[in-house]
Amino acid sequence: MTERVTQPTLDVLEALLGAEGFELHGWAIIKGTGRAGPTVYKILERLSGAGLLAGRWEELGPDDNRPRRRFYQLTPTGIAHARQLLAERRPKTAARWSPRPGGEAHA
Repeated sequence: MTERVTQPTLDVLEALLGAEGFELHGWAIIKGTGRAGPTVYKILERLSGAGLLAGRWEELGPDDNRPRRRFYQLTPTGIAHARQLLAERRPKTAARWSPRPGGEAHA
């Protein structure tokens, strides 16, 4: 995955780290990064294929009249990889995601 690390990829990783362990759906990532949908979804597909991202489809009730959303969350390996990439390529913002002594991140 690291052979193709673009600015949009870094934006998506930063948004996912910023979720602090919560899942984000694709539209939220698009809005948070300001990147185009096709760009974001290609990045999410690559991250998933590399094992850095877990995704799940939302369950809808019978009265829900809208499309299901897919939710995404970095895997533990993905978190470590994202922190490393951001530290290398965006050192000023990566400080927000550095681990605390207890292993937790701070924002």
